[in-house]
Amino acid sequence: MSTNQKRSEIIFGTRAVIEAVGSEQEVDRVLVQKGLRNELTKELLDLTRAQHVPVSFVPPEKLNRVTRKNHQGVIAFLSSV
Repeated sequence: MSTNQKRSEIIFGTRAVIEAVGSEQEVDRVLVQKGLRNELTKELLDLTRAQHVPVSFVPPEKLNRVTRKNHQGVIAFLSSV
C-alpha cells in the first residue's frame, strides 16, 4: 500500500472519528491515546462499543508516527472497501 493510500484511509480528531463511526463508513479500528479522558472520548468509546469497532489504547508517540497533524489523541483506520 502506498503512502497516499494510507493517508486517504486514515481520519483523525475526536469529532471526525465519532462522525465516521456513527455513519455508514466501515471503520476497521480506532486508536485512542492512553489516559485520554473527557466527554467526547467517552462518547466515542460508547459508540465504538455499540458498533463493535475495535479500539486500542496507545501511547501518543504511536499516534504521532501515524500522523503529525492535530489528531487530538484519536485516529481511525477506514476500510478500503
